[in-house]
Amino acid sequence: MVPSPADPSKICNKEKKLPPPLQLNAPLEVVDPEIADIVELEKARQWKVLLPSRFAESSEMKSSLGLELMPLNNSEGCPGARYYGGNEYMDMAESLCQKRALEAFRLDPAKWGVNVQSLSGSPANFQVYTALLKPHERIMALDLPHGGHLSHGYQASAITDTKKISSVSIFFETMPYRLNESTGYIDYDQLEKSATLFRPKLIVAGASAYARLYDYA
Repeated sequence: MVPSPADPSKICNKEKKLPPPLQLNAPLEVVDPEIADIVELEKARQWKVLLPSRFAESSEMKSSLGLELMPLNNSEGCPGARYYGGNEYMDMAESLCQKRALEAFRLDPAKWGVNVQSLSGSPANFQVYTALLKPHERIMALDLPHGGHLSHGYQASAITDTKKISSVSIFFETMPYRLNESTGYIDYDQLEKSATLFRPKLIVAGASAYARLYDYA
């Protein structure tokens, strides 16, 4: 009879290893306590020091994402158009997410779509750019040293244009706007002058590490 995973004292042998049938169900603390300790240390670090572009997930969020099961499936593609079978419940989850996203942003589903599977903010931003812009059209965004983000088209030197750091700056023409360093606020007057000169197709009103509210007026 295979002992219950709820009683770890009965399932560990002399080498503190689990029999194969239980390795998939026992807690990480039992299977690999060293890794479990590292995970707890990282969890504690995230609550103390967290970058502006990151966040600490609640247990409810982790549960809703199905982190124990959902990543195990191959789900390339979109709902109803997968490469692999066995995705009927992934289709249900992604379709619901798409519906809620369109409702949240009050978008017409006949005109807009939602990509649920962006791996991070950078690919998601690039998807927006390619949806709205043609190659080499112009973007203005907050400069990275002033609180912007790499995916907003940062270049190592805005003057010499010698090193394009991100794919956004390779596929599109980019110009940064910056802060008034004496106030810490975006220099909207200079932004307007630069935009009049540069004539961007898109101005990014968002940042990674700018703590002020944007003045949309």
